[in-house]
Amino acid sequence: MKAKLVLNPEEALLEPTAIMGDEEGIYFTFMSDLGVISSVLPEPLEPAFPLVSGYIVEIRKPSFGEYYREAMLGVYVNVNGTIGMYPLTFLLSGPGAEMATYLGREKTGLPKKLCENLEDISIERNGDVLRGTVKRKGSLLMDVSLKLGEYNDPGTDNIYNHPEPGKVTGGTSFYFHTILEPDETGTAVYKKVNLFSNEAQYTYRSWQPGKVSVRLYSSENDAWGTFPVFSNMGGALSNNDLEMKELYVIANPDPEKTMPKLMSTRFDKAALVKGVE
Repeated sequence: MKAKLVLNPEEALLEPTAIMGDEEGIYFTFMSDLGVISSVLPEPLEPAFPLVSGYIVEIRKPSFGEYYREAMLGVYVNVNGTIGMYPLTFLLSGPGAEMATYLGREKTGLPKKLCENLEDISIERNGDVLRGTVKRKGSLLMDVSLKLGEYNDPGTDNIYNHPEPGKVTGGTSFYFHTILEPDETGTAVYKKVNLFSNEAQYTYRSWQPGKVSVRLYSSENDAWGTFPVFSNMGGALSNNDLEMKELYVIANPDPEKTMPKLMSTRFDKAALVKGVE
């Protein structure tokens, strides 16, 4: 069926169900610097643990588009007594990456950017050893190796809520949704920021623990190397379905205080005020 420029009212709605189906790849966690984590958090987020988690995955059956690959770095935060994940930055590649980026940014404020080539996000396997790499604009940003068997630290299973095949788990994440409007001079400024709380559900088909080694780097446009890797906690090769469920506005933080900590994960340096390092 060919696209139409004008839709019927019942058609002109975004798909309410967002499922990252058949998501498979490397998950990892490492111990980092609590001070560095705290420095990147806008109010009212507070650091919960000196941990950074992330993944490099293929999302083969998204409910909202075509296949794509995705990499993420996030930290654990406390918001009014609720512990959850705060995703700091995402990179995407592949045929479905454009729509997944637009939907993520428009609906929930997720800080997503696009890579140029599918293979900029890559996972290779040799027996029980996997290696995931993430590049953007020619710069290597993340290099993660995983040797299947057991975690670096046995306590890592608690971080992931003890996944196993057939298990369904839930979790809370927090996102900043930003609203850009012109002011009285005609200049585009951020007039409002919504802090969202999101409930997600993981349905696991597999979870194979392993020892990880994480290396992060920064480029002119992507500061993935901000977080020092003090010790690798562990990770896994997993296949799951991730469904994003309830989404709530829980606060409206001050845009002038919030936006300086969000801009570089949403835009490249060339789009920002010149002369600012």
